[in-house]
Amino acid sequence: MRGGKGDIEAYRYQEFLYLVVPVVLGLEFFATGRDERAYKAEAPLGSYFLDFFGFIFISLIPALFIFTIWAVETHPFNIMEDTLARFDRYGVMFMFLGAWWQVYIIGALRVHRMRKKQDFRQTRMWGPFLGLGFYISFLVLWVSPWNMKWASVLWFALLAAIMGGLRVRPQKIEKTLWILAAITFFLENIIFAWLEAVV
Repeated sequence: MRGGKGDIEAYRYQEFLYLVVPVVLGLEFFATGRDERAYKAEAPLGSYFLDFFGFIFISLIPALFIFTIWAVETHPFNIMEDTLARFDRYGVMFMFLGAWWQVYIIGALRVHRMRKKQDFRQTRMWGPFLGLGFYISFLVLWVSPWNMKWASVLWFALLAAIMGGLRVRPQKIEKTLWILAAITFFLENIIFAWLEAVV
């Protein structure tokens, strides 16, 4: 039930927990950029792009997400409510389906760093990957129909088991995770465009 003007609905506080994944992704971008600079005498241009994306995910995205929730729930900008509501819907979608492609990118960046150091360890890779995968599965899909949370948990577990069990080369793991991230990102935006058209 919606509270009075100025009140934020209770379910919104759960949405703040979605920010864990983009913040971790931002930290991974920063860590990868730092490592790229460590291997070369001069800082490569790519390391600055990594830092830029780190800033986006650790600062800009959480700030916009929190601001949009506050603006939609407290109505300080009445003339912009439709725009803010659409932005809010995309923000939730970004944190919802977006959580999956962000976890894939986190995994890809971790593999990249370990590959550069020639220190690829299965537990250091798949432990955080599974932890974040299970986290978003239960957080985002806890009340979903058709046991989707368990399907998501099984997907992450199978992905780690197959690649870890078959000793897939780190280069192939990295490439596979980037491909999964791109596909999921594309599907997320297709679904959002479709929802905006029919709702």
